[in-house]
Amino acid sequence: MMRKTPYTNSSAAGPGELVKENLDRALDNSQKWAEILLNNPCPQTGLTPHETVWRKNKAKLYRYVSKTGIRYGTPVLFVYALINKAYILDLTPGMSLIEYLVDQGYDVYLLDWGDFGWEDRQLGFSDLICDYLSRAVAKTCQFSGCREISIIGYCMGGTMAAMYASLFSSPRIRNLVFLAAPFDFDNVGLSSQWLKSEFYDVDKIVDAFELIPRHFIDTGLKMLNPVNNFFGTYSRLWKMIDEGLSVHNWQVLNKWMNDNTNLPGEIFRQWVRDMYQENKLVKKQFVLRGHTVDLSRIEASLLVLTGINDHIVLPGQTTAILGLSSSSDQNYVEFPVGHGGLVFGSTAKNNVYPGLHEWLKERSM
Repeated sequence: MMRKTPYTNSSAAGPGELVKENLDRALDNSQKWAEILLNNPCPQTGLTPHETVWRKNKAKLYRYVSKTGIRYGTPVLFVYALINKAYILDLTPGMSLIEYLVDQGYDVYLLDWGDFGWEDRQLGFSDLICDYLSRAVAKTCQFSGCREISIIGYCMGGTMAAMYASLFSSPRIRNLVFLAAPFDFDNVGLSSQWLKSEFYDVDKIVDAFELIPRHFIDTGLKMLNPVNNFFGTYSRLWKMIDEGLSVHNWQVLNKWMNDNTNLPGEIFRQWVRDMYQENKLVKKQFVLRGHTVDLSRIEASLLVLTGINDHIVLPGQTTAILGLSSSSDQNYVEFPVGHGGLVFGSTAKNNVYPGLHEWLKERSM
């Protein structure tokens, strides 16, 4: 992309003048950068109006307030990854998938897992699927007055939504949308090497920490693409300032990237051992409270979205659900973005949001 204002607009300027001009410009940019961060060090997120309609432990079920009225009968429940904060899907006005769907006329809900503490360290997938997600689905249908539901799952949240859908037949899941949600862990790029059982003893890690610290997980994810995650973040900020663009979007994105939550040790153990190391989900070996999670029981309409540049969840991990489920209505779209690009950024706003709406509205009347 060409800069809106080049570093110099005079080909006749001498070398000394060019150096001085560029140094002055860099100093001016540094001052702008400092002023922006000092005046707004922690931008507000999750601003779409909502009310809490149900609680369990630290978890909350939000119902979003519609200003235009509800036009579609099937409610939408969002489920996000356990390591994120709830605002990942409602970052900032004008760049929020939740805000967008609310404005289109959907009855929108989100299950906020809350911040896990020491007392939550023994929670496992059986607890979160059978005691939390199942009740959140029931409450969503109760408040919406509908017997059917659409679920949108982002990252691990999509995996958990699929687990729920395979085990519970009521209320009926009419539509399932998976945003970069992993199902097949046979080939997961660099993580396949890092998390091999002979090198990575997950039991020792869980026994040592019990509650997995947020920074432990955050550093591991960022090391999958260290140059982009540690240095590219700030180069993008400088580019935005240099081009005279608002850096508010950079601030909220940076906040999300560095604002994870602790993870119950038992969840971490199951996620690493049963998924990454043993791939139990696709092998029909993953069991919750005596019931095998069989993805072939999923019959809902499926919309599967991936980012071709995603290094956290490779596209093949997500598209596996198309062959594992029994859905007769399947749609797959990939976008030239990374993991976060499906919910934040120009591609998300201009392509993902409206495309998801067009698909969902035909199946939500």
